[in-house]
Amino acid sequence: MFTQGRQRAVNVLLLILRTSAGTTWRLAPYVVLGVLLSEGLRYTPAAALLGRICRQRPAVAVPLSAMLGIVSPLCTYGTVPLVLHLLRSGVPVAPLATFLSASSLMNPQLFLITWGGLGPKMAVARLVVVFGFGLLVGGALHVLPPHLSVQPLLQRDHREHGKHGHPFKLKAFAVDSFRTLEFVGFYVLLGVLIGAAIEVLVPGRWIFLIFGTGGWVQILVAALFGLPLYACGGGTIPVVEALLGQGMAKGAALAFLIAGPATRIPPLMALATIVRPVLIVVYVVVLLAYSVVAGLLYGLV
Repeated sequence: MFTQGRQRAVNVLLLILRTSAGTTWRLAPYVVLGVLLSEGLRYTPAAALLGRICRQRPAVAVPLSAMLGIVSPLCTYGTVPLVLHLLRSGVPVAPLATFLSASSLMNPQLFLITWGGLGPKMAVARLVVVFGFGLLVGGALHVLPPHLSVQPLLQRDHREHGKHGHPFKLKAFAVDSFRTLEFVGFYVLLGVLIGAAIEVLVPGRWIFLIFGTGGWVQILVAALFGLPLYACGGGTIPVVEALLGQGMAKGAALAFLIAGPATRIPPLMALATIVRPVLIVVYVVVLLAYSVVAGLLYGLV
């Protein structure tokens, strides 16, 4: 009996490893391409362009900030000093908050990994929903008076963590790309293993019972699951892929992918540096409602 149980456990482990290897092989080109694209964007003058456009053409500042946030390769902590510098130099809070919210939800690397792991339809839907949420955040802050929205206790001694738009150097590019790939790769592999374990061990009827109908309750549950469970964008894709394979509705998957990344501690802390704390609570509530609506609409497509 003990030998049979051990053999069964070994067979399950081997099945998880085989499934993980196949998923890793399929995702690897998208991960590498995303890292190279993200690191290349560091050599563009995106920050200077953002500040100039926000002052000269405020009508297009919010949508432009949403687009720049989506294509920005900067990590959350790297954007905070830059955003504080722009805020002190006179850039309105609305486009800056838009930039932070959009960059926490999407970047070129994440778009490519989503495309490779979940398909072009999900990747494009996620991109559109992120852009729409950025417009919602920016529009709301645009109509609020600064004394009701801007954080009164801004730190004054922040410095930029690195300069952007500097001359291209192959060695620096290679080193930065390797470091990013090392960081992202760890979470992708972890996500692949978790996703494979879910696919092998969790009965499909359980997933369908919780998330399968695509109704607003299931989508809300998926969005709420995203709050504590979402760790790294790339690493989450294999998990969602496994859940979809087990019966999770596509609307619930989209809600999970929208609510999760923006409610991690780093992006919330980044927003808290420029807006009042009460607005962070409002931000999370609105994000959950928005992700449910987006999931419902996506389920109809």
